[in-house]
Amino acid sequence: MNRDEILLLAQNYMRNRKVDIVLPGEIGEKVGDQIEVIFLNPFTLDPDSIVCPPDYRVLVDVKTKEVKLIPQM
Repeated sequence: MNRDEILLLAQNYMRNRKVDIVLPGEIGEKVGDQIEVIFLNPFTLDPDSIVCPPDYRVLVDVKTKEVKLIPQM
């Protein structure tokens, strides 16, 4: 699975859950068969807003193509 396929899986996951994100996202850490994908929250682009956390993170399993949201505080 290449970088574009990983990003597309993660983008579709967020789109299906109706979560607004800044595209295209970026690849984060890789642990085993799971790759982290990071998307900025669009509200972080407004200089008058404070958003915590400023991003959404998902894990993409490159073998099973399963995507899951990483809970953040």
